Amino acid sequence: MRRVRDLRWAGLIAFVAALAVGLFVGLVVHLLLGGRIGWEDFDLPGLVEGFFFLVAFVLSLFVAKRAVRVPCSTLLTAGAVAPWPARRLAEPVPLVASPAEGSGRWAVLVEDGRPVGVLGLGSEIVPWEEAPVVGREVAITELAPLFWQGEAVFVADGTRVHGVITRERYLRAVVS
Repeated sequence: MRRVRDLRWAGLIAFVAALAVGLFVGLVVHLLLGGRIGWEDFDLPGLVEGFFFLVAFVLSLFVAKRAVRVPCSTLLTAGAVAPWPARRLAEPVPLVASPAEGSGRWAVLVEDGRPVGVLGLGSEIVPWEEAPVVGREVAITELAPLFWQGEAVFVADGTRVHGVITRERYLRAVVS
């Protein structure tokens, strides 16, 4: 799972690569059409050069988006806008010592301060190793495959549990 920082870098690199391709194509067209340096007047060769730059830039952005799999907003802003980290979307979840204490919908069963299981994912206790758990800096756009398998994802780093993200909360955040 990629972190927000990874998506920012991927968006920046993809944008710069697309810009470089567009500029290179524009330079080639410029040299093929006479190669005058400078902006003296508004003429057809300048329009053709600009058109080819724009087409090359947009097509290379499309290819780069498919290659690095980042959200459009991250790609078009060169990484300035990125999805939220999972910790920002996580709701607190109670930590319980025995299954009888789990009164809410979700709970994490702890033993000696370490999470050992999850209550609420099914009719039984799901072992912590089998539960859908991500780190707190994972981008929320990376969580979609986990929601295909279950209705909640737990956010934790090591033995520290930050909370739970439900499918409903995830969809509200992604859509808004």
